[in-house]
Amino acid sequence: MKTIYKLVALFLFFQVGFSQNSSRKILHGQTVNDSIRVENVVVFNINTEKGKIVNPDGSFDVLAKPNDTLVFTSLSYRPLKIVLTEKQLQEPLLIVVLEVFYNRLNEVVINDKSTHPVAGNSQKIIDKQYVADVKSSPKNEYIYDGTIVNGVNFVRLYKDVLTILKKKNPKRSNFTAESSFTEKALQQTNYTFFTKTLSLNDEEIKLFLLYCENDSEVKSVLKSKSDFELMDFMIKKNKEFKKLKQS
Repeated sequence: MKTIYKLVALFLFFQVGFSQNSSRKILHGQTVNDSIRVENVVVFNINTEKGKIVNPDGSFDVLAKPNDTLVFTSLSYRPLKIVLTEKQLQEPLLIVVLEVFYNRLNEVVINDKSTHPVAGNSQKIIDKQYVADVKSSPKNEYIYDGTIVNGVNFVRLYKDVLTILKKKNPKRSNFTAESSFTEKALQQTNYTFFTKTLSLNDEEIKLFLLYCENDSEVKSVLKSKSDFELMDFMIKKNKEFKKLKQS
């Protein structure tokens, strides 16, 4: 009897899911920046919780309907949320303009000849933000500087992740060439898994997937057909990722 109830519940679940998707239409779009097509972007429909990688030319297709919210997350561009309108869904190609992350200077240059040049890692000096400096230089809320309120500096986190990947794979120069793991992760998990289970912000999702993509264990995870093994792997990698954020 319990088996029958489970089958009925499963049938109703698929019926609800099918009815929700049947009311949605395929939206064709393209991500750009200053008229240049942007790749290495992940787009999520928050309402369906489904995500996918945009194509190398920046194009993407997603099932959507009015009032659905799309989230775009990338490595070099500010995350973007769009609440779709009826007009946008009727467009033959929805153009999504992404903004580049504002990068801080990597080096401190001292031009005064009476002082000695700073030796060692100048990044440590940049990291020291004194109260007086903050008061004398109020933050422009209209310019995104890569930071999250009460959170982490994404630009710095991005650099730290790339530094680690280069140390582990000194012979590699392109860490974004492979995307098979990312594709599998998007197929077998959903938006809530990244934001709730892993507690990742929108701007961190793509960087986290890149971090996982270049791990030595990825090959075995890709061969496995178990969703549990995939999620367990990402939960383990997220612990390492959190340590980077905290540092």
